[in-house]
Amino acid sequence: MKREQEVNKLLLGNVNWLILEKRVPEFEGTDRLPPQLELLYNERFRTLELMPFTNVVIAFQGGEGSWELREVFKPYRKALLSVDSIASEYDPSVVGRARSDERMLFRGRDLKHRRNLQGFAMPCGTATTSPEYFKGMDDRNDVHDLFTKANFPFIKELMYDLNFTLNMVQVDKVGYQHNGTFSGVMGKFQNHSIELGCLGCLMRTERLQVVDFMTVSLIIRSSIIFRQPPLSIVANIFELPFSVGVWLCCFAMMAVYWVSMVGVWRCLGVGEQRFTPIDSLVFIIGTMCQRGYELVPHFNGTRLLMFSLQLTSFFILTSYSASIVALLQSPSGAIRTVADLVRSPLQAGVMDTSYGRVYYQEAQDPAVQELYRKKIKPHGERAFIEPNEGIARVKQEMYAYEAEVNAAYKVIKETFAPEEVCKLQELEAIKLPPFGIPIRKGSKYRELIRQRLLWQREVGIIKRFNIIWIHQKPQCENRNAGYSSVGLEEMRYLYFFLAVGFLVALTVLVGERTWWREVRKKWKSRREIIKRRTAGLKH
Repeated sequence: MKREQEVNKLLLGNVNWLILEKRVPEFEGTDRLPPQLELLYNERFRTLELMPFTNVVIAFQGGEGSWELREVFKPYRKALLSVDSIASEYDPSVVGRARSDERMLFRGRDLKHRRNLQGFAMPCGTATTSPEYFKGMDDRNDVHDLFTKANFPFIKELMYDLNFTLNMVQVDKVGYQHNGTFSGVMGKFQNHSIELGCLGCLMRTERLQVVDFMTVSLIIRSSIIFRQPPLSIVANIFELPFSVGVWLCCFAMMAVYWVSMVGVWRCLGVGEQRFTPIDSLVFIIGTMCQRGYELVPHFNGTRLLMFSLQLTSFFILTSYSASIVALLQSPSGAIRTVADLVRSPLQAGVMDTSYGRVYYQEAQDPAVQELYRKKIKPHGERAFIEPNEGIARVKQEMYAYEAEVNAAYKVIKETFAPEEVCKLQELEAIKLPPFGIPIRKGSKYRELIRQRLLWQREVGIIKRFNIIWIHQKPQCENRNAGYSSVGLEEMRYLYFFLAVGFLVALTVLVGERTWWREVRKKWKSRREIIKRRTAGLKH
């Protein structure tokens, strides 16, 4: 038994075996082995894994000076030998070898019979991580277990191509390594319970201990879907319409007009008590805010100053109001990296997948680690939610959701209006490796199945099924459609300014009353002193 295992390990695609028969059997000139040799080698190779492309050749003499070369293989371990004629009447001499080499050039051009596994029940493993949603391998309405359902069409094509059936083993996860032992499907590969994976799994380094990946069958991106917070959330939009230079010019203009009005009042306002320096300052501030004034000056100079100030303030306020309207509808553009997302007020969640937990914990990027530590880990299992709930929260709240783009795009197409799609942004926090179809480490079917999967890629079968199963990104059709209502959050700076103004006014009022109370006391005391002195003079 141990010797057979050692021989099976040497039956590899890059190792060629040539077996020479010393005795000359009776040969009838067919492409098969002589009956005696066929019986002999069926018995000798009964327990060997002599699958296609293991390169075992039996050579025997068919006549004087000539050799017959036959390659033997089995479609599965317990099957009888199949024979492929490599060369007949092979002459080892120089002339004979040249003629034989010409015939052997065409060997391998037609090997369809090697692709016939004669209905072998291939042990195959698959994983269904969300059995409560599973309705069959053809259900495209469900976004769960895409790595299983999107890869199963390739396995079905292999079944028709290679003529085998499936002896399927279904578990609840693909599996990761813990203390040297794999769980899930990878565990089945480790204990040799299955031969082929009827799914695509992430091509991770530690999995190469138990499987070989034959080809990349599926690439799925995982992105953070979010809406940029409104500009009014992350900045004071009431100071953004004008640059610092424009604001300084406005204050300088107000100062110039105030000095001019005070100068006119002092030079020409003899007996004019209506436009004192305080009145002029209140008028200028009110005019800049488009507030009327009930007093009319007597002098034309003051009237011209008032007219020019009102006209200037009109154009300034028109520009300011137009900018405010645009800014209220504008996204901020504040989140451009994962680090920006960590610093933002957005909450975060992750699609409920097994690899989502693993890759966030294994992340090496400091920004991704901080995102997991601050916005995901504190919520525990509540941070891992289904796509319908996660995308709904993105639509309704300030929320960022990490999900397979296939699942996210499907929900977005079903629930978002066209103008809402334009507001969505994406960030890539974790980069998933490609998905590949696994086969047991050292499997003798590896080369055969790998060639047929490459053929599927060459003729477009893999691309076709990827287009069928992978939802494409929704297009932004009308970026300028729709509007956003102004809420309390957008107006918070105005409320703050109003509160500050109220407190200042209240403070001034209290100060004025205190001052007036002290003045009245002084006046009262003075009147008492005057009365006493007057009374003293009368006496």
